[in-house]
Amino acid sequence: MDAESVRRQLRLGENATAWLSRLEELGPPPEPVRLPQGDEARDLLHRLEVPAPDVEEIVAATPGPDRDPALWWLLERAHHELVRHMGDYKVKVRGGPTLPYETGAAARYFHVYVFLATLPALRRFHATRDIPEATTWETLTQLGESVAIHRRKYGEGGTNMPWWLTLLVRGLVYRLGRLQYNLAVAKDGTPVLGLHIPEVGGPLIPDIYYDSLRRARPFFERHFPEHGARAATGTSWLLDPQLAEYLAEDSHILQLRRGWTLLDSEPQDGDDAILEFVFRYNGQPLEELPQRSTLEKAVVTHLLAGRHWYQRSGRIELP
Repeated sequence: MDAESVRRQLRLGENATAWLSRLEELGPPPEPVRLPQGDEARDLLHRLEVPAPDVEEIVAATPGPDRDPALWWLLERAHHELVRHMGDYKVKVRGGPTLPYETGAAARYFHVYVFLATLPALRRFHATRDIPEATTWETLTQLGESVAIHRRKYGEGGTNMPWWLTLLVRGLVYRLGRLQYNLAVAKDGTPVLGLHIPEVGGPLIPDIYYDSLRRARPFFERHFPEHGARAATGTSWLLDPQLAEYLAEDSHILQLRRGWTLLDSEPQDGDDAILEFVFRYNGQPLEELPQRSTLEKAVVTHLLAGRHWYQRSGRIELP
């Protein structure tokens, strides 16, 4: 089986050609890929906080080399690429596109299976870095969040933003309290931590936010001393100064922005991003979106007035 026959069988578009060619050149991993089955898989998926309806679908559709040869070809090589670059924050590995859903449940959950196949290698990597088990499992529950968001948005199983799971399962992302951080380098080569806010975890109040920030630098200095980040960076609609037109000065969002320095001179379009993270938007008319909070009202009012939101890039020094 070759890359082109896999592309045709899985009904992938031409945009997947470069990815498939790269995986074909890489070849299968030196050790066979193993996926957990039955109750072993159920227990693991529950520990990763995958919702129960998805757990059963994932277990039932688990691919195998004989039943799903094209999918297995892809799974082996996608897993191999992740393991090969485990912990290397200087290499970008996006993990490939979402597979066409009409090919079945195994395709919809493809990135879950890659995650599960790579999990043992990730845990071995965490062990070499002396990462606490509690941090490992708290970080890995991102899989459950991704699956839950996808079902809420689309009404069926899959993974939301699978590229983010790729970073996580390569050992580049760690959850410390309410926030996530990923090992990265700035455009000038300076080491930084990318800062991210997972959906699950309750309100992001200032005390909880700053507690996580205070944990970040000691954690990475201990477990990744060669990295040496002194600041966190992020690109988000949360840094759009226009929010101050709608939110009270003592609102959590405006409080959390204090200490951030904007880095960009040309902001990025942020309409899609703010709709995604505030509403998990799926194309419905703006007038039908809920407006229960001040933020929800602000997002909709701003857009209905013909204005736009922007994503801004910023930096904050780590305490």
